[in-house]
Amino acid sequence: GDEGVQFIKVTSLTQFGVDWIGVISIPWQSVMKELNDTKFRTLLLGMLIVGGIKAFLETFRAYVQTKMIKKAVIPGMRQTLEDELLNQLQALTGRRSSRISLELSSASEMKEESAANRDL
Repeated sequence: GDEGVQFIKVTSLTQFGVDWIGVISIPWQSVMKELNDTKFRTLLLGMLIVGGIKAFLETFRAYVQTKMIKKAVIPGMRQTLEDELLNQLQALTGRRSSRISLELSSASEMKEESAANRDL
């Protein structure tokens, strides 16, 4: 009959002085049916795993980048700005001020500091 393509495995075996030949035949359709049934599920599962890993890595990258900006970039920018302000102040007044801070303070502290600076 017409059974289509077959996977065939032939093995030989010698036992009790007799040579045996074993033949195993599996129809192509039988093997491919299971593969066809699972290939889309496997593909989808693989894509979900890769997408999950990518999302995790992007989230981790954003977290690390934010931490680096807060820990290194902003303090460096603040120090550079303070140094530049001191240089400009020295250029305008002719003397070097020992203290300048860009920290936020209350309105009353700012008024007191402004009055103290005017007295100099």
